[in-house]
Amino acid sequence: MAESKKPLASTAPQGEQRKQKAASFISVSPVSPQQESNFYNVPDSPATHLVLEALGAGAAIADLPARKKQVSHGTALQVLEDGKKRRIVSTSPKATVTLEFADIEKFTGNNKPAKKLFVLALIKANEQAIHGGELGRDYVSFPLQELIDIGFYTTLQSARKGFKAAMDALTDIKLSGDIQRTKKHKISVIGLHPFRKGVIEKNQCYIQLESGFNWSFIAQYFTILPRYYFKLPNRASDLLYYIFFLARQHTKDIEERGYFTIGFRAIQHRLQLPSEKATKNPKRDIQDPIEEAIEQLETEHSLQYNNMDFQLLPCYDENANIGDYLDNGYLQVTLKGEFAQTFIQISRETAKQIEQAEKRQARITEKAVAIKTAKAKEHFTGEAIYRAARVKPSQDVV
Repeated sequence: MAESKKPLASTAPQGEQRKQKAASFISVSPVSPQQESNFYNVPDSPATHLVLEALGAGAAIADLPARKKQVSHGTALQVLEDGKKRRIVSTSPKATVTLEFADIEKFTGNNKPAKKLFVLALIKANEQAIHGGELGRDYVSFPLQELIDIGFYTTLQSARKGFKAAMDALTDIKLSGDIQRTKKHKISVIGLHPFRKGVIEKNQCYIQLESGFNWSFIAQYFTILPRYYFKLPNRASDLLYYIFFLARQHTKDIEERGYFTIGFRAIQHRLQLPSEKATKNPKRDIQDPIEEAIEQLETEHSLQYNNMDFQLLPCYDENANIGDYLDNGYLQVTLKGEFAQTFIQISRETAKQIEQAEKRQARITEKAVAIKTAKAKEHFTGEAIYRAARVKPSQDVV
């Protein structure tokens, strides 16, 4: 699947990266998850995106606003500190999401396993508990052995320890905010913990979900994720999730061109790599980790799927300095076969549901207007009868 790098000048048109930045945080409407065994179906939303960004930052949460400002013109982050507490507020035209950590120290060492367990909890919630954005039952469960089978851990002992540490962090998460689903429909949550507790009994893992939480806030829409996600090292798994988070929003590009692009500056932000101004060896600390993560994805995909349906091509000028590399270089993501068809199918279903929702809303509005008009007419008629009854017959003066 690996392809040779090529100069930036001979690839995408000018402004491609700027378009990518603007598009990368556009929310879409929910659809039914795709029943495809080759992929995980993952609930997604601006809220889940913020949680994963914050977990990725770990102890460096304070740097998130500046990093976000470099790669997004539509979403702004603010971090508020109060002792051990942290509050991250994400604001965009379609969503305001507040994420709270009661104790930042819980995330300093546990943020890496917490990221993957958060994704697994969403996958299991989609499979076992969430139906149409509502909670069918208040817990999910899976064998402890599954954490080994999917490549998350290598031994039962490490899996048990990792599960407990990650759940200690995830149960500390509190979410609130508003997401504009359509023009007249808003999803709201007021300060609740989505995950109440996690326990292991007889080598079976249980995660209790908050029944009072509006799960449409998290399960606003769906994306897919290759099954080797949990086997990957930390940065490679972050890059894979980010690619498929964006692919969900670039189905038109995938259908028309077969690919979309991600700027290296955005990847630098997502992988929490240092600023080029803060390192004396930017190739070692920034460029090499990006290319290493790309190669790890290519290798694992080839082992798992043995096809060319998912291709990654780094595009940049080899003579560019690190600033130009980040600002003008990008990763071309090509999706074919099942990968492309799955996203195209999701896009078409989304468009169909949006159309149906708009028609349904129009009928509701029309009915409401009719009822209001009828009530006004009834009131006017009643008032006219009442006034007529109060008028006495005129007395002619002779």
